[in-house]
Amino acid sequence: MEKISRYILVFITILAFSIFLPEFYWMSFGKPIKSEFVLYSCIDNDFIISQGPKTTDNKGNKLTVQQKEQKLPLLNMRQLMLDGIFPDSINGVEMDPHVIGVHKSFFRSQPKDIVGPLPRIFPLFESESGRVKLELPNDFFRISWRMEFIDTETNSINEEKSRMFSAVLQKRGFAFPAKLIAGIPTTRKSCDEGYVVTDSDDQLFHIKMIKGRPYVQKVKKSDDLKFKHIACVDFRDKKYYSYMISNENEIYILTQDDYELIKFPIKGFNPEKEELRIFGDIFNYNIIRIGKNYINVDALNKKYEKIANYSNSWSSRDEKTEGKVFSYIFPAQISMFSGYTDFVNFYFTRTKGFNWLIFNILLVFAHFMIIKPRKVNYKNHLIDFSLIFITGIFGFLSVNLFQNKFFK
Repeated sequence: MEKISRYILVFITILAFSIFLPEFYWMSFGKPIKSEFVLYSCIDNDFIISQGPKTTDNKGNKLTVQQKEQKLPLLNMRQLMLDGIFPDSINGVEMDPHVIGVHKSFFRSQPKDIVGPLPRIFPLFESESGRVKLELPNDFFRISWRMEFIDTETNSINEEKSRMFSAVLQKRGFAFPAKLIAGIPTTRKSCDEGYVVTDSDDQLFHIKMIKGRPYVQKVKKSDDLKFKHIACVDFRDKKYYSYMISNENEIYILTQDDYELIKFPIKGFNPEKEELRIFGDIFNYNIIRIGKNYINVDALNKKYEKIANYSNSWSSRDEKTEGKVFSYIFPAQISMFSGYTDFVNFYFTRTKGFNWLIFNILLVFAHFMIIKPRKVNYKNHLIDFSLIFITGIFGFLSVNLFQNKFFK
């Protein structure tokens, strides 16, 4: 029994070392990698690249802060107006600050938005309350075998409201339960546009409440088009309800009023691994995809046509000196956190290559030299040798912290 207890302690210690030692190593020797900030210039019709204090154009010419601001006038409008050099017109379009503000938008999607559990109950606001400010309702809804409204004070089902909304959904052809429910469940928005929902048959619907009555609109789409992520937006131009990512990792927008699905001409997007940023202005959309060691930027015009592309990559953490040293010391790493989700778990990452085998063999020999003076039977220590050979520094420290004193 004592032998079993010893090995339980050894395995627990190996797990602990595999979490904390690599993390301590990166905290001590790792250097943060800053990605570039890239935007398409409506003045040069080319990209402006910033990294830290350094800014260049796409040809490599260095730019001063003032030059950068003038080449990105829509981003730096207030500063240029303060300096008295904001242009009256660009590309034949009059520069009205109000119109510029209406067309300005920013959207961001991270892997953690895609990976992980989703909420299952939501507030349904009154879209035409006649009030200046939105008010949080006293019930929340879920869409399971029907659309149910739950009173937040009594935790009871509002049967009348549930039957009313469920009946309209069934009439529109909704197949219960819902797969995705996307909206903006907060009062911090300019108005309420309800929720964009996919049913169990991957049909797409827009649901909201107007004057206490259900409003349900089915969106026309091909049967093979399915969505795995929907993010509703509240932009001032009110052109579309949401950004949508299909199962094939294509990016769509759902336009307001006419409910048209428009696909962006973007290929190679990986929402589970890449951060997506979309900057919109009066002339263009900048579709920015950022990975661990690369950036890809597509500029689209207002007709959603690609007009330019920029891409760049840099050495990843594993390719740098500290990463190469890491590959010799640690065979793997277990983390409590992942760069792709906020949820705590055990995330196992094996070190690329087999450089760590060299160090593991040296540690096996070192352990042999440690127990040699004891004149033990080495066959009784085969498990310890195996653990060191497989887990390296984690096993070496663990078996020596809890030494094998049961065999002579």
